Amino acid sequence: MTRSTRTEMMNRLDFFIGTWAIEVVHPHIQPTPITGEASFEWLDERYVIQRTKIDKPEFPSSMIIYDWDDAKGQYVQHYFDSRGVTRLYEMSFEEGIWKLWRNEPDFSPLDFHQRFSGIVNEAENLIESCWEQSADGVQWEHDFKLILKKQ
Repeated sequence: MTRSTRTEMMNRLDFFIGTWAIEVVHPHIQPTPITGEASFEWLDERYVIQRTKIDKPEFPSSMIIYDWDDAKGQYVQHYFDSRGVTRLYEMSFEEGIWKLWRNEPDFSPLDFHQRFSGIVNEAENLIESCWEQSADGVQWEHDFKLILKKQ
C-alpha cells in the first residue's frame, strides 16, 4: 500500500472529526436511551482518536485509535477503556457502511465474538448502528443499539 493510498483511506474518516452526541439503547439497562458524548480528532493527521464518555457508570469511558493496516488492506481500531480492557478490532468503511469485528484473541482472551454495523446517513452527521455478540461466531445475538449524532 503506497503512502498516498494510506492517506486517502484515512481521509475517508475525516467526517468523524468533531463532537457527537451518543444514545445507547440497551435491552438490560433502564432507563433508555443512555446518553453520552464522543469526540473525534486527528493525531498528527495520521490517526483518528476517539474519546467517549457515557453518562452511566455501568458503561466505561474509552479511547479508540483508528488506523489503516497496509498488510491487510483494511482499517484497524485499537480500543482501550476505563475497565482496563484493550481490544483490537478489524474495521471497514465502504459506501456509508461502517463495520467492526473481533473474531480472534488479541490483547485479551476472546471470551465472545463481537461485531458492529453502522449506517452513516448521506449528510454524514448521523450513524445508526448496533453491536452483536456470539459465543461461537455462528449464532449472533443483539447486544445494544448505538446512535451517534454530530453536534
